[in-house]
Amino acid sequence: MTELTFALLKYGFLVLLWAFVWLAVRSLHGDIAAFSPKPSRSRRRRERAARKAAEAPVPQARPQNPAPAPRGHASHAAPAPPSPDGSNQSGPALLVVIDGPLAGATVPLSGDAITIGRAASNTVVLNDEFVSGHHARVYVDPNTGQWAIEDLGSMNGTVVAGQRISSPTILPARVPVRIGATTLELR
Repeated sequence: MTELTFALLKYGFLVLLWAFVWLAVRSLHGDIAAFSPKPSRSRRRRERAARKAAEAPVPQARPQNPAPAPRGHASHAAPAPPSPDGSNQSGPALLVVIDGPLAGATVPLSGDAITIGRAASNTVVLNDEFVSGHHARVYVDPNTGQWAIEDLGSMNGTVVAGQRISSPTILPARVPVRIGATTLELR
C-alpha cells in the first residue's frame, strides 16, 4: 500500500468519524429539545397580543344616560355589575378553551361555579394525566362580584397569567389560565 492510499484512507475515515459524531450530537439535541415543553406558535402569538392589548391605553367611553322609566313601572332588568375600571360594561359571558385537546370548546358563564378536572362530575372534563380529578373551580367571588379561580389542592397546580396560584384569585377577561396541557380564558 502506498503512502498516498494510506493517507486517503486515514483522512476518509476521519471525515466519516466526524460526520458520525455530528449526527449523534444533532440527534441528542433533538431529543433533549423534545423534552423541554414550548408553547405552540399560536399560543405565543395570542399571549403576545394579550400583552400588547394590556399595555395599550383603554379609550374611555362616554356614559350614555338611558331614558328614565315611566313612574309607577318597576324595571325588571338587573343592572350589569360595574367593571374594574368603573364603566358599566357587561362582564365575561364564556369560559373558552384556547389551547389544548379541547381547543375551541366553550362553557357559558351563568353565575354557577364551573369545576375543572379529570373526573366525569366536573363541568369541564380534561382527559390529561397532569390534571387532578377535581383540579380547579371558577366562580363568582361573593365579596367583589367578579369571576375568580381557585386551585382545589391539585398536584401540578393552576397557572394564571404565567404565575402558579396558591389562593383564590380574581380572573379578569382574556387572562390565560393553564391547567395541564389546556389553556382557558374568560371572554
